[in-house]
Amino acid sequence: MKRPLLLIATLVTGLLLLLGGYRYLIREVETPPAHRIIPGLQAAVTIEELPGHAVAIRAENLDDALAALGYVHGLRHGWPLLLWRQAALGRQTEWFGAAPVPLDSLIHALLVPEQARAAYEHLPQHARALLDSYARGLQTALKERAVRLRDELTLLQISVAPWLPWHSLAVERLLALLVLPDTLDAALPGLSALRAWLHLYGFRHSLAWVRPTPEGTRQLFMRYVYGDLALPFFQEVLITLPDDTLRLVTVPGTLSFPAGRTTHQAWYLLPRVQPPLLEVHPRSALALQSTYARFRLPDGDERLLRREHSGDALVLAEVAPDTVHLLRWAGLAPVSDLPAWLALLADSTATFRLLAGDGLLLTDEGYRLLGQPPVVEPLDEGVLIGQTDWHRWIARRLRTLPPSTTPPDDAVSTWAQEQLAALLPALDTLALTDSLTREAYTLLRNWNAAYDAASLGATIFDHWLFRYRQRSGTSALRELPDSLRIIYARLLAATFREAVDTLAHRLGLDLNLWRWERTHPRRLAFPVWFHLTDLPAASRYAPLILPGAGHPSTIRWGYSPLLQERPAPAFWEGWTIAPGASFYVHRLWPEVDRFLARYRLSARVSTMPLQENAPLRTLHLTPR
Repeated sequence: MKRPLLLIATLVTGLLLLLGGYRYLIREVETPPAHRIIPGLQAAVTIEELPGHAVAIRAENLDDALAALGYVHGLRHGWPLLLWRQAALGRQTEWFGAAPVPLDSLIHALLVPEQARAAYEHLPQHARALLDSYARGLQTALKERAVRLRDELTLLQISVAPWLPWHSLAVERLLALLVLPDTLDAALPGLSALRAWLHLYGFRHSLAWVRPTPEGTRQLFMRYVYGDLALPFFQEVLITLPDDTLRLVTVPGTLSFPAGRTTHQAWYLLPRVQPPLLEVHPRSALALQSTYARFRLPDGDERLLRREHSGDALVLAEVAPDTVHLLRWAGLAPVSDLPAWLALLADSTATFRLLAGDGLLLTDEGYRLLGQPPVVEPLDEGVLIGQTDWHRWIARRLRTLPPSTTPPDDAVSTWAQEQLAALLPALDTLALTDSLTREAYTLLRNWNAAYDAASLGATIFDHWLFRYRQRSGTSALRELPDSLRIIYARLLAATFREAVDTLAHRLGLDLNLWRWERTHPRRLAFPVWFHLTDLPAASRYAPLILPGAGHPSTIRWGYSPLLQERPAPAFWEGWTIAPGASFYVHRLWPEVDRFLARYRLSARVSTMPLQENAPLRTLHLTPR
């Protein structure tokens, strides 16, 4: 009897010690004081925390409003924006040792810190002044005890360096680098690893459309897909000025507003950069100069990097005697998109230098395309823009749906419907010898082409096509000449059996467990902790798993193995209607569970209006 009691006592004592050790992790985030002084303010500013994690700012001028925005970014997003800055400066080795050496090498090879600093000097005076105001607000937030004692900074023993105005341009340039086409991965070793390290990728699946509503107005729907980052990538802000009201989707650490609206117009910009070029030139025909970058590891070791460049061209490799392989890209020059973002706020023409500037603009009078989006699909009295062929299928589905006030939450795939019509006849004559294959065949025949969370047919179909594409190099019989149809019809039957066997081995013989939400869950990860699992409290920052739904070919976004790329389940959605001033946001936000301070994430995607509501908390910023 004594031994069980002793065991219980030992377990209770251990649990108490564990809870005591985690006490500093489960503290409440300190609330900033009701008043805070920010140097350089021209007048008092009010910041209100709105329901749904949005923020309202009331200011007398744009300079003060952007200082308040910097304060909000630093207070709410201190850890991710500091990590992005460290990556943009090529100084991650100072925090994490040798692991990110290839990432820092890539940053220095592309001259990101140098050209960001030079871009600041090339900005017009009024743009530099606004960037200075933003940096002052952000730096004030970084001095707050609530930020300096954030769990990530405390656990990693990181001291926060001052935020300089040009640092925001470095982060802007880093994000432009991350949206470079995947076709450059081979030419730029380390780019794919940098995306994985920061969990920011998959931007090309972002899209937007304009459609009429039943009331005769127009709805602009916006989606950004940005990888598998568990932390929020955007901060929604309502800024009230004496002569305008701004509803902005902002990127912490920068003065970038990829989506938003003023009193007179709303906009959406695709996350797409000015196309880079890969060229081969004789070395003697180029005016190249060599520069060097040096960065230090925590153990005192130093790395020296030599670069050859000329203007917006960088030497990637020597391909033959006196012949070099060049990368030519606007990001290698001292440019910034800050003037373009400010132009949008002023309802004037925006000219982008880093981004391609492709998007949509909506006014009370109508809409117009910005730039030249890769995919432009007409809709009934509207248009859809995107970057992949999947978006054409989404446009086809939208054409079949009636106008609505809110965006349709639709998981039916016109692509799957067409593929089924072409592929299923190949299975109709298949001799099904086992009950499992017959049951899977029946489910597929009865599937309605909807990628709902509970769908079984979706799982069977996509895994079947994945196996078929692996074996044949194509995805449908309709793409084949008649002479090959019989051969590939047999292959379809064989790969169907293989897909069923694979699913049975992975998920079990009970087909009720083959639900789409289970086979393709949304897996969100925390940067750094995911890759360096020996870090303290890494289990606290373990990936978050949510049920999956949707597909690349459906209005509801979701991942499929047919993409043959890294899953990108993290997304942000919003919409606005003109005429009017409404702006709605649809996104996930992680919260802390008080038990052992483990992160959790609700499976419910919240929708909230970006408008003045009863504030949860009010903060006043005053000049010195």
